[in-house]
Amino acid sequence: MERFDAGMLIDGARVDGKRRQEVRNPARPDEVVGSIVLGTAQDMDHAVQAAAAAQGAWERLGFLRRAQLIDQALDQLGTDLDARATLFVRENGKTLAEARRELGDVATRARLTLELTAELEATQRLPSANGFTEVRWRPYGVVVSIVPWNAPVSLASMQIIPALLAGNTVVVKAPETCPLALLQAVGLLARVLPPGVLNAVTGLPADIGDALTRHPLVSKIGFTGGASSARTILGNAAAGITSVTLELGGNDPAIVLPDARLDDAMLQQMATTVLRMTGQVCMAIKRIYVPESLHDDFVRRFAAALDRCVVGDGLKPAVTMGPLHTRAALLRAQAILEDARQRGARIQTLGQVDDPATFERGHFLRPTLVTGLDDHARLVVEEQFCPAIPVLRYRELDDAVARANDTSFGLGASVWGGNTEEAASVAWRLQAGTVFVNAHGTNAVNRKATYGGVKQSGGGRRAGIEGMREYQQSQTLTVLNP
Repeated sequence: MERFDAGMLIDGARVDGKRRQEVRNPARPDEVVGSIVLGTAQDMDHAVQAAAAAQGAWERLGFLRRAQLIDQALDQLGTDLDARATLFVRENGKTLAEARRELGDVATRARLTLELTAELEATQRLPSANGFTEVRWRPYGVVVSIVPWNAPVSLASMQIIPALLAGNTVVVKAPETCPLALLQAVGLLARVLPPGVLNAVTGLPADIGDALTRHPLVSKIGFTGGASSARTILGNAAAGITSVTLELGGNDPAIVLPDARLDDAMLQQMATTVLRMTGQVCMAIKRIYVPESLHDDFVRRFAAALDRCVVGDGLKPAVTMGPLHTRAALLRAQAILEDARQRGARIQTLGQVDDPATFERGHFLRPTLVTGLDDHARLVVEEQFCPAIPVLRYRELDDAVARANDTSFGLGASVWGGNTEEAASVAWRLQAGTVFVNAHGTNAVNRKATYGGVKQSGGGRRAGIEGMREYQQSQTLTVLNP
């Protein structure tokens, strides 16, 4: 297949470099999909300087004109969608259906942000005895957007679009193991925008991370990723008192209530949420709590739902789940399952393998259902980020709620039951930024509603007016009559 060797995008122009890194296919690790430039600190400075130089004119265009240009830019994302989705599968490992959904969904979701334009333009006016006060919202200036490999195009767009609409300019740092589809999307958007308004850089965090997150002209950092990287970014941001919005990992619990209907639709929906993108989704079901009265029946039926999965190269039409993204991810998943095995858990390996030869070469793990674990096992405590799911018994509902909340994470959670009012009352007790009843995960999110994590799952919000405000600062003007 065709190879894609990407450059960086700085000030409206392609920028190459002396050093490059290959991007490989996780389903076929010997296949080189393309390469990226290993940027330098000087490249990062060039990108930030370009964004800073473009920001004033971009802000002065006003909300309405910016919204019009962004809308025109979003039209570009329909270009070569099938070819771009194929490239995305090859560098990421997700299925073609998942890749098409992510790429095709960006413009639709972004236009929900554009619908807020009139509200963003509004000025709050407060009367006073001898004059008046007005409150308006202003951009930060230069925003750095750093996103992970699992859903880079979607996650970057949720930072880029509100930041641009607010009047900021943006420098996107693409993930080094899955950069190509994102760089293509940014390039398409930038065709319509003035040079320097939207830039994209690549490189290794050790080489360019400090240059981006400590740069004195950067006023805001949007980061989606892991807690370890977040701590580094927060430390760098502290040097310049730079504002940071974080969306981090999750260890989402799902509580099945005693009155839940264990029908095929419910169980397949749960299985799909667990297996989407090979379990490499922050807001996915990671732990399932089931009452003792339903446990054995649930496990039997849920195993049957997981067993329908077909594992293989995501470009194959019959495949419903691809590989893990890297060999390191596969080794970590295997270690987590070995911990469960040593604790005496029952481990069911499920699903069908599309092609055994491909399976042996790639970073594949079949769906795995684990029962009989205690609450201290790695599979329960950690964010596993793989298609292995523990099912845990409970006797009392209060105990299930307490155990579900006993985590440092708080991104998503769900409750499954026949009486939705009772299920909702349980859901409100869960310590998570987004909670669902009889649903779970990104496909169930109301895209007009804000979302984000609590505890160590992040700080700040995405989507809705709250998500827009993450990229704005209020400015207050008080006028007194002479």
